[in-house]
Amino acid sequence: MAVDPALARSPLFADLAEAELEAVAERMRPRSFAEGEEICHAGEPSDRTWIITGGLVHWLAPTPEGGGEFTLRMRKGEVIGAQDALIGAPRSATVVAAIPTTALELDAEELSDVARRFPQILLNVINTQRERMIRASVRRAAKKRGEEVALLAGPSLKDALAWLAAAARSATPRPATVLDRRLSVAGALTASDELLSESATVLILGELDTKTLGVLFDEVDRVVAFAGTAGEVELLGDFAGAEGGQLEIVLVGGEAEATHRSWRPEAKRLVIRTCEREDGFPLSNSDLAWLARHVTRTKLGLALGAGGAKGYAHVGALGVLEEAGYTVDYIGGSSIGGFVSTQIALGYSASEIDERFRSAFDADLVGALFSGPFGGGAAGRDALTGMLKRITEERWFSDSLIPLMIMAVDLTDRAPYPQREGSLWEALLAALSVAGVFPPQERNGHRLVDGLALVPVPTASVLEDGADVVVSVNLMSAETLDRWPEGPEPEEAPAKKKGMLDTILEVMDLSQLDTSIRHAALADVVITPRFGPADWRDFQLADLFLAAGRTAALEQLPVLQSLSKPVDLDLARRETVLGAFV
Repeated sequence: MAVDPALARSPLFADLAEAELEAVAERMRPRSFAEGEEICHAGEPSDRTWIITGGLVHWLAPTPEGGGEFTLRMRKGEVIGAQDALIGAPRSATVVAAIPTTALELDAEELSDVARRFPQILLNVINTQRERMIRASVRRAAKKRGEEVALLAGPSLKDALAWLAAAARSATPRPATVLDRRLSVAGALTASDELLSESATVLILGELDTKTLGVLFDEVDRVVAFAGTAGEVELLGDFAGAEGGQLEIVLVGGEAEATHRSWRPEAKRLVIRTCEREDGFPLSNSDLAWLARHVTRTKLGLALGAGGAKGYAHVGALGVLEEAGYTVDYIGGSSIGGFVSTQIALGYSASEIDERFRSAFDADLVGALFSGPFGGGAAGRDALTGMLKRITEERWFSDSLIPLMIMAVDLTDRAPYPQREGSLWEALLAALSVAGVFPPQERNGHRLVDGLALVPVPTASVLEDGADVVVSVNLMSAETLDRWPEGPEPEEAPAKKKGMLDTILEVMDLSQLDTSIRHAALADVVITPRFGPADWRDFQLADLFLAAGRTAALEQLPVLQSLSKPVDLDLARRETVLGAFV
């Protein structure tokens, strides 16, 4: 039988010869699913697998940290449920047809049989660990295929599309193609389908009208629509209320923002950005850069791990990212990572955070925190509370410039407790309430402690908040250097007398070592500083910790550069002025 092109492009059957693909195709049955139909449900037996041949499905799975779901889009050529079917595990996700979808179906027994005949299939599956399936086999697969993004604007903002298209091309190291606006909608869709195998992003520029919206909504991966007048907002409000699926709305100016307030709550959730014009340009520089990262799926998130004084390494890593030109779009941290994350979210630079970190954890505070055999008791907690109020200026999550998450652990529910609202100092007090040093923080019947207990590096929560490319910084490495690259020889370092608290916390660190590595590994780029002899409360070694963070970040910078580039607005302006996208 003729092999469906989707079969040949599926990662499940990569590197199979044509004859082997034909043998697989003979076993498969065509299936059709209506819009909204559930293809499979999380937890049920994995008795079949599917290769998508047309349409679009939503893949829904709980995050490892709880508190939400990953929602991923899968299209032609992608596989549903193969790994679960091969190992006989229950379904790890629920999959729903977002639009009418066609697929090729294969029973689990038949999949096992062809995998035995053609071992390359097994290699294609087992190359990724099941525990990392969310990121490695789905997010990475989604990044490998092209994505069609329609950019639509009415007369009030038509010039914004050319600026955004140029900026988007500068935001990604992978090919991004912009289709000529003179093409018809049908012509653009035909050209786009042919370009998807070559481009990571295909941008289709078009006019904002009901007919264009109706066609593109069902045919492309995403529609990003710009509205700058009351009429344009009303058009989108009617459409969003009726459909509400792939539409993403950008409101520009006070008139647009005021008009959208009358929308229903479900329609309001489709607004991804509210913007203002700047100096005669359609969008401000910061809005243009964010939208360029958004349409190319290169928005950057940082997940900063627990580690006490070693948190200075977070500041060193941040400095490297700043110097390379990157902008952080999402931030989250556990324990001391939450402290640094808060400073980033409030808009402070790496050099400013370094200064504020040293000022906050000065000798007096450190002495108060650890004055007794089991911490500083009530006096230590009061000192910590006072410092957190000062360092956060008693501000709230709503005051942060970018989405912020501070991880804690809820002893009452025995579960992670990602904090995204309320006062910052209270969230940090919970995040820094190390078991054995401070009592749990009581809040609404819940007992909150340091996130180290369950989630040392909150990568999944940063992904859940919307980051496309995540950098994790893990301070708990299995590797310890015999000496610091720049520091005293081991025998020159004064010996420390280990107390009972040190022993307890050392055991906690060892018990969470594998967990920290596991959670950090969910990121696209993993930075793991290597430290010399030190422990978690050696705040006097700030310079050494910071240097270790810089070194580790510089080593991993090429990996990040292969996934995302800082937006070059000067290049975007030159290309737009030259008329590259008209």
